[in-house]
Amino acid sequence: MEIRIPVVKLQLGQFVSELDRPWLDTPFLMQGFLIESRQQIELLHIHCEHITLDLNRSVGGIAQWTSLLTTTDQIESSRYQPHNPPTSDKAAAEQSHDRLNILRELRRLFSNWRQQSATSSNTPSALSTDIVIYDDTAAVEQEIKTASNSHQTAQRLVLSLMEAVRQDLQPRVEEINEVVSDLVGSIIRNPNALLWLTQLKDRDQYTYAHSIDSAVYLLAFGRHLGYPRAELQNLGMAGLMLDVGKMRLPPELLTRTGRYTPGEFMLMKTHVNHSLDILSQMEGIPIDVFDMVARHHERYDGSGYPLGLKAERIGMFASMAGIVDCFTALTSDRSYSNAKSAHEALQLMYKWSERYFHPALIEQFSQCVGIFHVGTLVELSTGEVGIVIGQNRVRRLKPKLLIILGPDKHPYAKPHTLDLITNPSLPSGLPINIRRELPRGAHQIDPREFFLE
Repeated sequence: MEIRIPVVKLQLGQFVSELDRPWLDTPFLMQGFLIESRQQIELLHIHCEHITLDLNRSVGGIAQWTSLLTTTDQIESSRYQPHNPPTSDKAAAEQSHDRLNILRELRRLFSNWRQQSATSSNTPSALSTDIVIYDDTAAVEQEIKTASNSHQTAQRLVLSLMEAVRQDLQPRVEEINEVVSDLVGSIIRNPNALLWLTQLKDRDQYTYAHSIDSAVYLLAFGRHLGYPRAELQNLGMAGLMLDVGKMRLPPELLTRTGRYTPGEFMLMKTHVNHSLDILSQMEGIPIDVFDMVARHHERYDGSGYPLGLKAERIGMFASMAGIVDCFTALTSDRSYSNAKSAHEALQLMYKWSERYFHPALIEQFSQCVGIFHVGTLVELSTGEVGIVIGQNRVRRLKPKLLIILGPDKHPYAKPHTLDLITNPSLPSGLPINIRRELPRGAHQIDPREFFLE
């Protein structure tokens, strides 16, 4: 049972299931948590006036908290009432206003460096101050076929691009721009389709898949941060070109298992200069693409390379590229490491924030990716198994799913979609929610077998 109470009545041992504001506007990474410290209560006091408790998941269960039920006007909601809570136009406007303020503040943090850089080079900054709040204009089920075609075209492009570099040929900028434009269009319509496709890759194609994954995540991240289409185009191109210089390194270095020797690591770091050399031979490459390729291995504390830049001096786009480059590497199978789940990768990157990555951008990236990443396998309270195919920005524990296995873990003849934001329930009135995340390969599931038609 869920009840709504004022934050002044919070106690240790209670399970918080909902806030009176979007989770992404608070410091809490997980939507739904057990209160285990006074610090958590203090943070809730700062950010909320009322919260919703799940008594079943609180310490001791309902019996422990019966005193809360005596004040009937505090009871606000129940899991056994499947309906969408109304959202007033005023609340929606406030959420949009708060989000715009957050995005403006992020731009401001990086603006000083951009202005100084532009002044010193006598080149105007290409970083737009325009902020676009995108709405999905296509359901993921509709977008997946177009996204798949764009993704396959990008794969062919990257293969030909890598081969051209190996043969010291100049890549065709027009072809790259055309492919990136298709990816941008898909991301704008609905980012979840391409994000899902990043999960469908083979272990032995890391070098190629990493370029496409980097482009897709940079585009999704840029969309989340409200960048206009022109900036998204630059982000996508940079994603494809981040590591193009690795094609000039010895193949045995790229497939090496275990830790690099100091000499090998120094050789690996030269791929940045190789990438910049390749870009310099191509016509019409935007300065932002050069910046991202040059600086995506710089780190927040100055420990990165090649220049040892710190904090905002790395630049907004390059900082984003560094986050994406690390995330896509952590969530991919490599010759020396198995893929981590998106949640595991984000937890690691949170620990590394303020050391390696800009804390404000890490927070925004986690909101972009979501608690249950697109492509994640989950088990429902019904026992059914599904794949996450869409996110809900405000209620991150309620994604859209493709249900593929029944409660008996046998495949459905025809998979169907279920959007948890609608608060679905069983005929008995019991709610349907996510019980747990499942590891890759659970129940011998290959996502390729459940590709949406």
